[in-house]
Amino acid sequence: MLIDEKKSKSKTSLLKEEAEEIKEYNFHVYFFQDNEKHRASALALREKISELVEKGFFHPVPYKTVNYAPLGPHLVGSYEVWCPKEHFSRVYSWFLLHRGIHSVLIHPLTKKEVLDHTDRAVWMGDSFPLDLSILHDLDQVPLQYPELGLGYSASNDNQGEVE
Repeated sequence: MLIDEKKSKSKTSLLKEEAEEIKEYNFHVYFFQDNEKHRASALALREKISELVEKGFFHPVPYKTVNYAPLGPHLVGSYEVWCPKEHFSRVYSWFLLHRGIHSVLIHPLTKKEVLDHTDRAVWMGDSFPLDLSILHDLDQVPLQYPELGLGYSASNDNQGEVE
């Protein structure tokens, strides 16, 4: 089968920005930190995610810290769940079906932090205001949570592997 040379060349002539690929995402689960029902529900949701990861249903990683007070750009209680691109669809679907009373901010992880949290972000449920003043553009895509030892932040020997 012959390959159309014109079409073939167009694939290699993409601008670097056009060929860029998002490899990781954060899902931020929001809760009202002073509301016991909200707090308990958020923690139960987090525990369910961990159970499903252990069973092999999907492979997001709830980060170890739960923010019981505003932190970073997030002005209410929250926690984040890291997700590699290979599991995005399943994690997104699961949150759509099971987030309950919680709003969830979903954004890519790139070097454009402000854009990631605004124009490139998606909300499930009501959106919340963010304090964007602490976000910055970075020189390169940051390694997200290298201490977890998986995904695209793992050592070069394991990059891209998600068990």
